[in-house]
Amino acid sequence: MVAAARTRLAASLTDGPLSRLDRRAMARLPTLRRPAGVTAARTVSALAEPGVVAVALAAGAVLTARRDGWWAACRPCVVVASGAVARRWLSRVIARPRPPAAGWLTEPEGFSLPSKHTTLAALAAGALAGQGAAGRGPGRAAPLLAATGVGASRVYLGVHWPTDVLAGWLFAEGWFRLARRALPRDVGRTAHTRISATR
Repeated sequence: MVAAARTRLAASLTDGPLSRLDRRAMARLPTLRRPAGVTAARTVSALAEPGVVAVALAAGAVLTARRDGWWAACRPCVVVASGAVARRWLSRVIARPRPPAAGWLTEPEGFSLPSKHTTLAALAAGALAGQGAAGRGPGRAAPLLAATGVGASRVYLGVHWPTDVLAGWLFAEGWFRLARRALPRDVGRTAHTRISATR
């Protein structure tokens, strides 16, 4: 059953309507590139490197811990780290090839879908801005904005198909939904309140 689903997915990624749109977009890309655009894309893309994301999460945890307790500080790190592991596993299962290497302006790693940088950017932005809160506010907008900016930079650099970026954002949204059920925010709040009251 899993093998059949993988075969159908592989066929849709190589011959389906979305794959045709992907190929058209990548064919036009060289005519849209400019030196300033390439520099900007590399800068934006670098913001979603795992090391940069880890530093941002660590800084957020330090700032949050004293005010809101250990769980509020650790939860974003848990959500992002577990999401990154799950994305990597999914990417290996799908094993979608990258766009043609002749168009790369940076050296990618691993398979193409879902986009690693897009997923990490969306997860980190959502976690730090309210752990992907559903409904309103920055927790809802941050993952989409981060995924759009970083994802566009990866396409511009030629290392991802546009649908890889869409898949990265959708994966992050789905992961936030799972996290809200599996890792509720109020876990640890009672303990933190009791400890604070004894000080």
